Amino acid sequence: MVNVSKNRVDLFNRLFSIPNNWHSVLYVHTPFCVQKCFYCVYSSKAISGPEELELFYNQVLPQQIEQYRPTLERVTFDQVYFGGGTPTIVNAGNLEDVYKKIPGFKDLPIKITEASPYTVTDDHIDLFHAYGFNYVSLGVQTLSSRILEAQNRKVVSKEKLIHLCHRLNGYGIISNIDLICYLDTGGLDDLEQTKKDLTEVMSEIRPISITLHSNYMKEKSLEKQAAMIQLIRDVLGIHPEYRCVNALLEDSDVEEDMKNAAEYRLMRQQEDFHFYMSPKIPQSHAYGHNMIALGTYEKFKPRYNYYYIYDFMDKYAFKGMFEKYKSISMDFGKIRKRLGLPEDKYMTYGDFFKDETDEEAFKELIREARLPYYKFQHP
Repeated sequence: MVNVSKNRVDLFNRLFSIPNNWHSVLYVHTPFCVQKCFYCVYSSKAISGPEELELFYNQVLPQQIEQYRPTLERVTFDQVYFGGGTPTIVNAGNLEDVYKKIPGFKDLPIKITEASPYTVTDDHIDLFHAYGFNYVSLGVQTLSSRILEAQNRKVVSKEKLIHLCHRLNGYGIISNIDLICYLDTGGLDDLEQTKKDLTEVMSEIRPISITLHSNYMKEKSLEKQAAMIQLIRDVLGIHPEYRCVNALLEDSDVEEDMKNAAEYRLMRQQEDFHFYMSPKIPQSHAYGHNMIALGTYEKFKPRYNYYYIYDFMDKYAFKGMFEKYKSISMDFGKIRKRLGLPEDKYMTYGDFFKDETDEEAFKELIREARLPYYKFQHP
């Protein structure tokens, strides 16, 4: 078990007391999965047994909620995101206990969770509805049982996926299915399976949203990225009720999309829905958002930030990253405009501080923490 540094907690709690113009995101991490898939690059481990889950949900996570209670009670969060790992590895009752411990949880306007189609149940879906969740992402990856088994991932029937999406859609919750391209051999031959996956998901399973990206564990190439973009264009031509809402799918995008591991979001309804990971280059530290994370455990340290104060990251590396994230956010705004979609209220390009007094208070805390202060120019 890892205890979050008291100094770090104090710094974040004090920083969040300073008024600012950006949006606040609460991230809650689950570090466990039923088993570890071979393609996975995220912070998770195979669960050792029920005792480890009990320790995490009854001690570790509640303790971290208490550490950040001054912030959780003071700040009006715009969004909460449950990631992992597998948030649905525990039953609905355990998850509800977490929801109840977070101050003002029911009032948060945007609630999102990841879910494994293998572990999620009707009780989970009823719970998501009761607490006003907007978006549930099911990690399907592919419909091929052979490929899933080769990747050490549990296989779920198409019938269960249809049932899950039908129930979520019926509650008005956006059902999202995650798919991964190049999951088998990692070569162009894999596109045939991805085309089959997309076609069956769109025509039979019918989620509101589909997210497609490349296998992060396989080598990237311009040829593979261009082929994936062309495949998406071809499939959308056959299923026009879906369209890409975070990318233009143009040939000129190939190099940048390959370099930044783009994710393409295809939707058939509620295209205006947007959260901090909606851009085609999703970033945990989205420009215009302050994030605080719960769920640190053993070697799993979810990243979080306040303006440019990042935890578990080289404190001197942020300046370049800040400019990169700002560029990504602005590009996403331009894409949405060209698609005829609004830049909704959760996007911002404005100055961080409300006034000079707040900026001076921020500088003082940064000096105390012995961190560098950068003055950024906003568009």
